[in-house]
Amino acid sequence: MKNICLPVLMIFLLINMPLLSQNKPELYSCASVQKLDSLFTILARDKTFNGNVLVAENGEVVYSRSIGYADFEKRKSHTGSSAFQLASVSKIFTTVAVLQLAECGRLNTEEHFIKYFPDFPYPEITIYQLLTHTSGIPDKEELFFPVLEQRPDTIFNIRDIIPAMKSLNKPLAFKPGSQWRYNNMGYGLLALLVEKISRKSFGVYLDQHIFSPAGMKSSYLLYSGQKSPFEARGYLIRTHYRGDVEAVDSSRKLHPWIRRLGGFVGCSNIVSTTDDLLKFSIALNNGKLLKPSSVAGMFEPTDLSDGTPVFMDGEFGKTGYGKGWFISGDAGAYDIVMHTGKEPGFFSFFLFDLHRGLTIILLNNMESPGFGKACRESYNILTDSNYFPEKRGKKSLFQAYIKTLYFEGTDKAGAFLNVMKSDTANYYASEQELNEMGLELLNDNQNEAALEALKLCTALYPDSWNTYDSYGKALLLNGKRKEAIMMYRKSVEMNPKNEQGKKILEQLTK
Repeated sequence: MKNICLPVLMIFLLINMPLLSQNKPELYSCASVQKLDSLFTILARDKTFNGNVLVAENGEVVYSRSIGYADFEKRKSHTGSSAFQLASVSKIFTTVAVLQLAECGRLNTEEHFIKYFPDFPYPEITIYQLLTHTSGIPDKEELFFPVLEQRPDTIFNIRDIIPAMKSLNKPLAFKPGSQWRYNNMGYGLLALLVEKISRKSFGVYLDQHIFSPAGMKSSYLLYSGQKSPFEARGYLIRTHYRGDVEAVDSSRKLHPWIRRLGGFVGCSNIVSTTDDLLKFSIALNNGKLLKPSSVAGMFEPTDLSDGTPVFMDGEFGKTGYGKGWFISGDAGAYDIVMHTGKEPGFFSFFLFDLHRGLTIILLNNMESPGFGKACRESYNILTDSNYFPEKRGKKSLFQAYIKTLYFEGTDKAGAFLNVMKSDTANYYASEQELNEMGLELLNDNQNEAALEALKLCTALYPDSWNTYDSYGKALLLNGKRKEAIMMYRKSVEMNPKNEQGKKILEQLTK
């Protein structure tokens, strides 16, 4: 951890005084750095952040810290060398690659994508619309999840996107340019475009034209054959009622899906470190990767075809979107650019404040509940503001119920639920959460608690076929065959497309 206090900070300011604008506020007083360190001390104590944080001013590190484990099983602690899956933060590198090719005159972002891929089934879509998420094309869930359900051993990559679109034969969600909808496969297509024009694999292109010029020696594409000895394992919350974790690569539920979709580059799957991401920001700022005009265009807010600006309200307030970056600012001055990333087991956050010369990077390899707070509060502390207001969300009624059921028994849990279910100001209720946590209990051999939770789910949500299917599974695993048949029969009657339920019912009634 670097923790710069007054003497070192004063030396830094004196050496770099010409770089700092006279009208910029002093960001990194000893008090603000100490306050930031206190925030991460609390997050570390509460085990609500697990990863690395780095803060820099004009390219100089003023605070960095490693918290928690890169590998829980081996008790391997994080260091500054820990390498993380960046998830959707990878999109900013795809944008830079496309704009580099545009600077060389090898493409124009206003061109139609079909010019380079004649089989592309949506001829009206431009490269610009893919960059700005205004294309309306089908996304990964629509294109590939149904196929994986039928053929779970299939491994997909970006070369499968266009054939899948042709096979699906689905109209666009909206007229291109008329709406904004975040789309991963659009960035997969852009990676495919980079490969075709450069005649290099996407990983090789990144190495030669972005990572190497920026000095990013610890960055690479996942599943490319490269692997850092410091690559962090991703972890999921295994059981929400206990808060224990399991590695993504050993998760029976998720790992097969993640590996099957690991070839979707451009939208995700870059591995990097906080130090390398800082090198990237410096190279971008110094013109090593793009001309200043291209960088400015990348941060320019997108307007829809009717002239209205793109705006969305998310975890970090109202933001617009440029090319590969979310953009924000006060009174229309878009001086904050950022991107977040989320993949099973990994969260990432990358922010530039262009006015202040501030870079904030947070990388996390666990489903840490304090990650969003860490991102928002880091910026607020360093700028002495409330720019990102803390979101006081409602608590999960069923998560609290399941914890009570597990630790204190059926009677206490029932009493808690009866008292709190009407407190809609502080609690929210989700059928999916109750069902999933009931199944967590079942998978953890907590059979009585699982039966209680899944029975409750059928009572609270009697119009959901899935609740009967899950309760039937619990009954069957507990030797209650007749009752299980009743539940599966009810589920299949409500949803004739429940093929798995039909198979089980057929076996049970032979």
